Amino acid sequence: MIQLNVEKLLKERNMSKEKLCNSMEITRYNLNKAIRGRKSISYKYLERIL
Repeated sequence: MIQLNVEKLLKERNMSKEKLCNSMEITRYNLNKAIRGRKSISYKYLERIL
């Protein structure tokens, strides 16, 4: 399983969750579920995070 600390990445890149959601074309609700491990996230979205 791949595990990312999205909040740490956002802080390092000085980026908000809202900006990440817009760039990924994903809702904040689904992003939060993915961050907490309650929802899987596709590789296409992982590429956009990294």
